[in-house]
Amino acid sequence: MTSSQESQIKSSDEQQMEKIRQLVLGEDAHVVKQALRENARELVREVFSEALHDREKQDGSVNKVLSPLVEKSVETSVANHSEQFVGYLYPLVGSLVRKSVTAFITELLEKTNALLENSFTVKGLKWRFEARRAQVSFSQYVASQTFSFRVEQVFLIHRETGLLLNSMSQSVDLGADADMVSSMLTAINDFVADSFKPNADASEQQLDVVRTDDFTLLVKQGPKAIIVAAVTGNMPQRIANQLQVTLEEIHKLYDQDLTEFDGDALVFENTENQLRDCLIAELKPEAKQKKKPYMAWFIILLMITGLGYLSVIRWQTDQLKTDIEKIDLEPGIIITDIEVEGLRTIKLKVLRDPYAPSIADWLKSKDISQHNISVTESAYLSLESEVVKSKVAGTLQNYPGIKLQWTASQPIFTGSLGIADKLQLQDELSRIVGLGFTPNWLDDISTASNQNNAADDPAIIRAILDLNIAKIDKMSVSFDKGQSELSPSALNKLIDMRDQFVEVIKIAEQQKLSIGLVIMGASDTVGSVSFNKVLSQKRADNVKLKLQELGIDENRLNAIGLGVIDLKTTDEGARKVLFNVVYFDAS
Repeated sequence: MTSSQESQIKSSDEQQMEKIRQLVLGEDAHVVKQALRENARELVREVFSEALHDREKQDGSVNKVLSPLVEKSVETSVANHSEQFVGYLYPLVGSLVRKSVTAFITELLEKTNALLENSFTVKGLKWRFEARRAQVSFSQYVASQTFSFRVEQVFLIHRETGLLLNSMSQSVDLGADADMVSSMLTAINDFVADSFKPNADASEQQLDVVRTDDFTLLVKQGPKAIIVAAVTGNMPQRIANQLQVTLEEIHKLYDQDLTEFDGDALVFENTENQLRDCLIAELKPEAKQKKKPYMAWFIILLMITGLGYLSVIRWQTDQLKTDIEKIDLEPGIIITDIEVEGLRTIKLKVLRDPYAPSIADWLKSKDISQHNISVTESAYLSLESEVVKSKVAGTLQNYPGIKLQWTASQPIFTGSLGIADKLQLQDELSRIVGLGFTPNWLDDISTASNQNNAADDPAIIRAILDLNIAKIDKMSVSFDKGQSELSPSALNKLIDMRDQFVEVIKIAEQQKLSIGLVIMGASDTVGSVSFNKVLSQKRADNVKLKLQELGIDENRLNAIGLGVIDLKTTDEGARKVLFNVVYFDAS
């Protein structure tokens, strides 16, 4: 049998087998497909986990495919059910925080130590000089001296369009110009393909390796995508092998996406898991030796010591400030401002009555050093009882013959003084703000002519006389509308008037002066002029009669009615009796 006959018989058999398949399986094997579709869940259920295990064991692609899906699923679930996840994760947070802090401190120590070694050691200074001379960044030079090789960046490029699909880099800075690098590589590759002769198998020339002074570009071509790796150092073969494995894996997983690519690279975001496997690095033998970060520990210990010292100083200053603020409780002292300036200096601003304790004495009594305290004082008059009592006691230092006792807030004076000294004491006490002095407080002080130390000085006596006359001239007695009768308050004022005038008479007699008191009645504008004239005179006469009853000689008193005085600056108007002391030389 010839070969042609054999081929005819074989062809006939194949045709018959094809007809049998169509009868058994149906057109396009739809019978088998239908059977598989109906039992797909049972069939997959039996082999699903084993198939995933075998595929993961074979090439590790299952984890790379599922990781992005799981991440997105978890992200969506956390966004929609955040409160539930907080409850789930709460028991783990403490442990996670402790581990994270430990890892952070360890990493910080290692980085700090590396930075110190590379910056402040002889080797670090030498590397800086070499990097400047080579016109490269210090970090790049350190990497070249530390690593035998390192894949700095990986690009995934669509072969047909030359567009960048994704990229991964060792640092963020290197990934900034990924699109520009991708475009340049595509342009260079097209130039090589168009400008040089085809290979022996009629395929186009393609770039495999591009070398520069700083790094090497390793290019792996695929039917639909290209992977390019930027490598520093001496590139081993295993980098090329890893790129080839990654490229094949991406073609398997994203074959349809690569075929239907329309410029949207969003679908290739999940290729980070595959591209990250290409970021391979290997330290030089001397760099692998792990050094203990003594210098980093020393710097950190120094920083902690400094911070601790500053904290102690600040705490001491705050305590000192708290102690100084207690001065505000002292009578006659008010803190207006207190603040800490710098680390130790305290600036204190106070209002202090002259009779209050001095700031320096108070600080000394509290064993507080004034070295770092700046005090600014402003004077004011305090009405606190303790300060008023101190003023009274200070006034009595010039009068050793007078004793003082306090009943509640009123002083009781006893002792003996000359007339001039008694008048001088009366004047000084009347000037103390907040005391509310009245002359009858000195009634228990007896007068002795032989103790009048100032009686022989006419100038002093005349000054005291003028002072007391001025006080009488300022006194007045008020009346109700249309009334001339004295009120109880008016009677009390007239008693004070009598006491003041008696003292003036005594002093005037020593100076041989004839003294008198003019009593002037006045009225407001209510009523007729004639009525008000009579009313004002009657008011003056009533005051004169009352002073006569209180012991003043009638010959020293002169009552006149002034009539209407229109004073709109007071609510009481001019319904008053005014006084004026007059004196003449009797010699």
